Amino acid sequence: MQQANGGLAPDPFADVQIPPELEQSLQRHREHLVQLAVTMRSAGIDETQIDESVTVIVASYKEELLRAVKRMMNDRG
Repeated sequence: MQQANGGLAPDPFADVQIPPELEQSLQRHREHLVQLAVTMRSAGIDETQIDESVTVIVASYKEELLRAVKRMMNDRG
């Protein structure tokens, strides 16, 4: 995440322990988002369009993440 001054913001989730059940999914999506941004930037697409595309992708991932979390909660409860 970038700050307004262009520097990287500290990771607000650095101390969060991610359950193993979610780690692979999070890593896969992280890699896809990075590759998308790199590809779009190399294609000359501006930051605003990259932000909009990432927002759409993250919104679609929300459903997958919610299902995984609910499944974990049901398995543990």
